[in-house]
Parts: sequence; structure tokens; C-alpha cells
Amino acid sequence: MENVHLVKLWLRNKTRVTGLCAAVLCLTAWSQASSSIGGLSGAYLRPSVGAAAMGLGSAFSAMPEYLAPWWNPAVIAIRKGNMASGGVGSRSMGRTDGYASMEFHIPPRAAMGLMVLYRGDPFLNNLYDENEKPLDKGAFTSFTGKIALSYLVNRKLSAGLNIGLSYEKLPTSSNSDGSLAYSSSSGIGSFDLAVAYKYSEKLSLSLVAANLGSSMKWDINSDWSPVIEDKPVPSFTFGSRYEGSLAKRPLIWTMDLKAYIIDGDWNKIPNPQMVVYSGWEWQRWDSFYIRGGLGDLDINGTILRDAAEYFSDFPVRITAGFGLDLSRYKNGLRLNYGVSTDKLWAGIDQQLDVTLSF
Repeated sequence: MENVHLVKLWLRNKTRVTGLCAAVLCLTAWSQASSSIGGLSGAYLRPSVGAAAMGLGSAFSAMPEYLAPWWNPAVIAIRKGNMASGGVGSRSMGRTDGYASMEFHIPPRAAMGLMVLYRGDPFLNNLYDENEKPLDKGAFTSFTGKIALSYLVNRKLSAGLNIGLSYEKLPTSSNSDGSLAYSSSSGIGSFDLAVAYKYSEKLSLSLVAANLGSSMKWDINSDWSPVIEDKPVPSFTFGSRYEGSLAKRPLIWTMDLKAYIIDGDWNKIPNPQMVVYSGWEWQRWDSFYIRGGLGDLDINGTILRDAAEYFSDFPVRITAGFGLDLSRYKNGLRLNYGVSTDKLWAGIDQQLDVTLSF
């Protein structure tokens, strides 16, 4: 997580970066609220990816319609045909997203997927050093890649594996002329394990373990700073998707239960936590889908130890969105839009993307 890195760097170079770090910390405090364990690493990866997922409250793991390399690589082998998708997003406090994915089959039972996610803030403005001297504009940049493999075990069960790559870059110090000096980190070799099980024609289930073995080495812009190793926290998700009907029209209900139990060194987290996500999609019209949901409902020990404190910090994300089938213009083409409050209720997040099945 960005602010964890900044604190570590500040302790090593505090005479030059105090003002800069304070400014960047204010801009990145959003990730503290993506989960109540937001002080741990990797929180910038937790917000939803994909407009459909955002509209469904980030409950998208059991049978993602697209972006399966991110949500559940096991699903790629279940679906028929190939798929390409891409989208952009804007978040409160000036943050931006961009993502693209490609999924294709390798007959008779295998499939592959590739995905890249950009997440950052290209406009870090109004930065000052410890003497209140204005600094140049800055930017926070991250790229996360997934290489997915999927195998159809039988008609109901499939398994998947992701290999992860990651890169981050952010300003961590300033020069005497007001320019910014950047530090960067990169990691390769983390992995996700996933299974998808089609229990019946209506009910699909999944299990996903993500960010296992993830490690990022920071290249600090200093001759004397040691190498800093950072390990994003793994997550374990149980997902479900139920396909029913409402007013004789298709209705889909989804739910994800995500647990944070261990840290990047495989040690138990002092305060394990579960986060609940839930959403629905109703196809009221032949080519138009409406979505809604709730996300980031934290369940942790505070609710038992101090219920008043728990409910004082209770806010969840409220989400909505729609899908539009554009097959009349291009076979297999669909447009998706999602909008969500952020966990701090300081603004809204939005994503827009297109998918093409072929």
C-alpha cells in the first residue's frame, strides 16, 4: 500500500521528504478505507476492477462475465469462445484506472488469459517541501499484470492459475530545485489459485486465493537507503452466483466473502477480517441490464468487543450500473457502466468498459 511505503521511506530520509510525504499521504488515504486492515500492503489493488463488477458491489468471483484473469482464472475454460475487453475509470480525489484483457481457448479443455491494470494518480498537485516551498507536479503510477491458465476438469468443475507481475512508482523526495525524485518497486512470480464449480444450472460457486507469494522490491532514490521489500497481503474469497427470475425476467444475485487471515510472510494477522460484497443484475429489457449492490461490508472482531465503535465506522459502498447489449451493431459487443460511492463517502468512483465475444 502506498502510505506504508511512504512511512518507511520517511523514516530513512525525513529531513527532505516530510512535507511531500504528508501531501501524498493525504491523497492516498482512500486506501485505508478499502478495508479496515487498510494499513497493510496491497490495498490499492482491492477496489473493484471492471464496470460490471463495480455495479454488482464487487461480487464478481463466482462466474465473471469478463476480466476472468483478474477475478477467477478458472472460469475462462468454462465459457465458450474468446473474449477481449478494455475500459477506463475515474475515482474520487483524482485517481484513474485503465485495464485491458484477452481470453482465449486452447482446445479441447484448456484456456489462457492476459490482463493488465493501470491504477494511479497522474496529477499530484500542490506539493510542498518542509519549508513550504512549492514542488513540481508529481504522479503515482502502478501496473499490475496477470497471466492466466485455466483447465476444464469436467462439465461442472474447472481450475485456474494466475502468475502476477507488478510495478509501482511514486515521488519520495525532492531536490533543491523543486523537482521530485521518484522511487519504484517491481515484483514477479506471485500467484492466484482458483476453482469454479457449477453446482446446478442456476447456482455457481468458486474459491479464489489471490496474491500468494507476492513480493515487491523497492528501488529507493538514495545512495545509503537499504532495499525495502514489501509483501502485499493475500486474500481468500468464496463466491456464489444464483440465476433466478423477477417478474418473469432474468435476475442474477451474486455474493463474495473475502477473508484476510495471513500476511505476506504467511503469519497470522493479529485481527483477521472478512469483507462481504453483494449485488444483483436484472435483465428487464432484452438488451439492457440494470445492476446494484453493496460493497466493503467489514466483519471483524470490533463488532464483538466494541459494537458502538464498529457501527460508528460502519459505512459501506453503494453501487449501481448497467449493461447494454450492442450486438445489433457488432455481434458479441457489450457496453458496461458502473458507479460507486467510496468507503469514506468523499466522492464517487466510475468505470466504463466494452467487451467483445468472438
